[in-house]
Amino acid sequence: STRNTRIERLWVEVGTQFARRWQGFFTGLERLHGLDHTSPHHLWLLHHLFLDDINFDCQEFQAEWNLHPLGGTRNKGQSPADIRFVSETQHGVDEDQLSVHPSILKEYYGVAEGFDDEWEDVDELIADDQTRDIRHEAIEVPSHGSPFNSEMEAVFFEALEDLKAQNIVPEDLHLDVEHYPVCESIHLGRGGKRITVILPVDIWWPRALLWAQALDLMTRMLVEIEL
Repeated sequence: STRNTRIERLWVEVGTQFARRWQGFFTGLERLHGLDHTSPHHLWLLHHLFLDDINFDCQEFQAEWNLHPLGGTRNKGQSPADIRFVSETQHGVDEDQLSVHPSILKEYYGVAEGFDDEWEDVDELIADDQTRDIRHEAIEVPSHGSPFNSEMEAVFFEALEDLKAQNIVPEDLHLDVEHYPVCESIHLGRGGKRITVILPVDIWWPRALLWAQALDLMTRMLVEIEL
């Protein structure tokens, strides 16, 4: 669909700028460092260790994207931030709807014919309009959960901080920094071609070490709990 062109292009940029490197990193964790993507406990651990870093990369990408010049005669080399600034300068800012896209306001907020100006019903209006485009059941999200109760979880994270401070490298998890792989092969999409992504050691080896420390600690604590 030609309507999908922009978001598909944006997704390519997301991949090349940071997402593919995270995919390569997680692939390496599976290949070398004991990650089991089917384990709810491993997914829980990934979230705690790396979700903030991933969100930071997303925010950096957003900031850079909003400042890059757009092509085409209509945009005249302006960035998304430029276009927003000019629009707010010319038309003012609606303080009540700062987070709502202008096209949504135009269609549903008392502008399009057939709608009144009651904003409270906009969620239902949007849901009704989108129903015809939804042709599948909701995708099941992989389960993830802590293997510990709240007390043991606090003990786990305190012990992990001690391991990090002492820079302890777990054995048998392929963490030789001198020979750590600087690239990883990943698939593009489902069954797509394979590409190689570069993973600089100074960025990704410390993250691999953190994963190994946390995984080793979690495994040992769970064994002790079972005993």
